[in-house]
Parts: sequence; C-alpha cells; structure tokens
Amino acid sequence: MLGWIRKGLETGIVTTRYPARPEAMPSNFRGKLELDASRCAIGDGCDACVRVCLPNALRVEGAGDGDGSRLLKLDYGCCIMCGLCVAACPTGALTMSNEFELAARRTEDLQIVVTAEE
Repeated sequence: MLGWIRKGLETGIVTTRYPARPEAMPSNFRGKLELDASRCAIGDGCDACVRVCLPNALRVEGAGDGDGSRLLKLDYGCCIMCGLCVAACPTGALTMSNEFELAARRTEDLQIVVTAEE
C-alpha cells in the first residue's frame, strides 16, 4: 500500500488515462453478463442459473400464470458478476463479457427480460 502511495507522490500520476485511453482487461476478467435468448431453456422449465444466483439478480416470473409463458429477468443492478450462473447454465446461454461500463440513469435500463413459451 505504501508503495502505491510513494509511486503516486513521486510520479504525480495516481489514476489512469481512462476513458481517453482504456486499459486492457486481464484475461480472467468477469464483466457484464450476457444472455443469449435463443439458447435459453427457461421455457422448458430450466432454472439452474436462478437457483445458484446469490444476489437474486436472475428471477423467473410468469410461471403458473396459465398463459404458458415464463420470463427470465436479469437485473444488472443486483448482479455481482460472480459467474456462478454461467457455470450452472446447461445450454451455455449465459456468458461473461469484457464489458464493464454499466452506468444508467434509470433502474429499468439495468434489467433485461427473456420470454420463452412453454
């Protein structure tokens, strides 16, 4: 810790040049969760990703409504980018990207919904 402080005081640089010059992300970086709706098996009753999601960022809604549709909701506002859902997904519909810029003005902008027919 003191090494970082000393280096900052000696060089005068304490931050990176982002966004003018973005930093390269490490190879094991876990950024924004991506959901491929065409591969998602929520309509077949799969909820493996929902069961392992610790902060409840993934939720199933609409099951048992009688209209035959199920909704998978992904809330980036709750997601901690742990990657447990990616490992649990049997169809590979969930992946982690290198994207990390998730700023939004409204909470609705941080939610995506996948609809699947049963």
